[in-house]
Parts: sequence; C-alpha cells; structure tokens
Amino acid sequence: MAALLDPLENRPDLIDTLRIHLEHRHDRRSTARNLGLHPNTVDNRLARITELTGLDISSPRGNALALAALLLRGNVPG
Repeated sequence: MAALLDPLENRPDLIDTLRIHLEHRHDRRSTARNLGLHPNTVDNRLARITELTGLDISSPRGNALALAALLLRGNVPG
C-alpha cells in the first residue's frame, strides 16, 4: 500500500502538498496558504501527483488510498 507513493519518493514537495491538502480537507486555497504557494501551483502539483501515482484523490477511493499510503509511510496528516 505504501508503495503507491513510491513515484513521489524524490519529490518531498509533492508528498508535503498531498499531506497538507488532505489535512485541509481538499481546500486548495488553505493548502496554498499553508505552503506559501499560489492556488494554481497547488492544482499543478496535485495534477502531477495524479499523473505519477495514478491516484485520483478527488474520488473517495483515491482519497482513502492516499491517506492510507501516507499513514503507512509515516507522513501522518493531522
């Protein structure tokens, strides 16, 4: 399960974006504020996460898989 995020291994910026986006309940503006980014940058990062992992975090299944993978990797969303 944790291997789902292996394509992000060398991209801590994407892992942080995913973790914070889930912490902020998919609120892109809140995620952007927390990361000090523009909301469009958050959108671009989320699209890249989907492209690299195949996870659609906007779906309940993709959201659950991403959360489980983060938890297993020790990147625990608050």
